[in-house]
Amino acid sequence: MAVHGEQVAFHGGYGEERDRLARGELTETSVEPTDVGLLTLPEGAAPGRRRVVSRGSRIYVRADPFTAWGVFDLSS
Repeated sequence: MAVHGEQVAFHGGYGEERDRLARGELTETSVEPTDVGLLTLPEGAAPGRRRVVSRGSRIYVRADPFTAWGVFDLSS
């Protein structure tokens, strides 16, 4: 999960949805969905085996062979 102001992004799911990236806006009592897509590597491919860490507005992804981190930044 990444949060920036009123925006939020959730990464993950099960099976075919494991690369899902769901975005929404925070309200006082819920999250209103705004967009759903797929998290991809810079060249457009699915990450495959990976490690994911989130902090603040960023979701960090380190895909196999685990030599470099990619960053999805909700604030940009």
